[in-house]
Amino acid sequence: MKITVPKRFFQNLQIEPEANITVRAGMISVPSRLEIKRDLAQPFKLSPDLAQFLHVKKDRRMQIRYDKNENLLQIGPFIGILVNGLPNKSEYNPKSLQAELIYLSEIGQNMPAEIFIFTPSCIDWPSKTTRGYVYKRITANNGVWVESRYPLPDVVYDRIPSRAIEARENIKSARRRLMKIEGLKYFNPSFLNKWKVYKLLIANEDLSQYLPETKLLNRINLSHMLDDHKVVFIKPSNGSLGKGIVKARKDKNTGLINGLFGFQRIRRIKADSAEQFLKKISSITKNKSYIVQQGIDLIKYQNSTFDLRIIFQKNGQGKWMISKKFVRVAAPGSSITNLSSGGRTERSRTVLNHIFKFDKNLIAEKNREMLKLCEMIADTLEPNNENIFGELGLDIGIDKNGRLWLIEVNSKPRKTTQSEMSQKIVYNTFHRPLEYAVYLAGFRSSKN
Repeated sequence: MKITVPKRFFQNLQIEPEANITVRAGMISVPSRLEIKRDLAQPFKLSPDLAQFLHVKKDRRMQIRYDKNENLLQIGPFIGILVNGLPNKSEYNPKSLQAELIYLSEIGQNMPAEIFIFTPSCIDWPSKTTRGYVYKRITANNGVWVESRYPLPDVVYDRIPSRAIEARENIKSARRRLMKIEGLKYFNPSFLNKWKVYKLLIANEDLSQYLPETKLLNRINLSHMLDDHKVVFIKPSNGSLGKGIVKARKDKNTGLINGLFGFQRIRRIKADSAEQFLKKISSITKNKSYIVQQGIDLIKYQNSTFDLRIIFQKNGQGKWMISKKFVRVAAPGSSITNLSSGGRTERSRTVLNHIFKFDKNLIAEKNREMLKLCEMIADTLEPNNENIFGELGLDIGIDKNGRLWLIEVNSKPRKTTQSEMSQKIVYNTFHRPLEYAVYLAGFRSSKN
């Protein structure tokens, strides 16, 4: 097995031609003979047997890097996007997971990397390889998923779409095994637990002013929170999409606790005590871990509650930046802004101009404060979490005094290929995690 590289690649390195060297692609490595050629035009050339062993394809634009300590040439990067299954409908919603994966695949094919979609069932653990898929468009509206064999990747970008799927044993097992492989980087591996996130963030004194008071749900904590706050929200610690949330308030005159639950079919709950209230919502909580959170008196837009959703992502240099910022407006009469619960989107500029009366200096100040808040959250969350994050969805509320509040942090924000925003913004939200994956693998993205 032989690899040939141009002389310019090794000009400043003391390596002898015809020397033995280890060549690695993804998680596969093999001793090979090194040949140096003065006039080689491409970054490297593999002998047919070496290319076959490493599953490196001729038609891909790949990079090469040298690790002097290991005397290793790495070809790559190989980036695997992990999902539970490959949606393959002939007609699909442009806001669906299938549209997202097709868009990611097509962006990946224009980068100097091998980027593919794979599932746990695709992996062949003994050979350190996996089946993977890229999307090939046949017409403007149709295409096919093309299957190939790849080495297990340098980096895994986890796009498991829901908590329920994430809890399946085959998903958990594959994630554990992948994360244990030495040299493999894995980012955004799981959804976040609201209570654990709160405990991490509240330990940062600079963040405490932005956090609504939050406690684990039990009779004593619910009673105290209802006494201390005008409104509280009871939320599942491991919930998503606004599901399972109960809004509650206590009448200070009668002591009666009133609650609301549901979106399309509103259920009203009344109770004489916190203990009775918990019994009445037991069919909702079902012995799951819940928190009770201070309700914020948020300023309204067109008589509706709203929050700002910020997609905060790392770029090709590993630096955090805001990729997308928009407003989610709750349905009339609802306090839940999630789009799956009837919310709608608005441009952040439109809403901020409205609530701050076109005060450009104040709006600029609030935008700077939001960026600083996002940076503090990311910088606090990641070092204390043992996991690598490449993107976060941050929900920020603004109260009637103009004060910012962190409502929630999401480690797997959904992104759609269809948006009222510019296509450049849409493109960036999909491209940046791939750029970051290339960076994690030790290579350069196309913009570097």
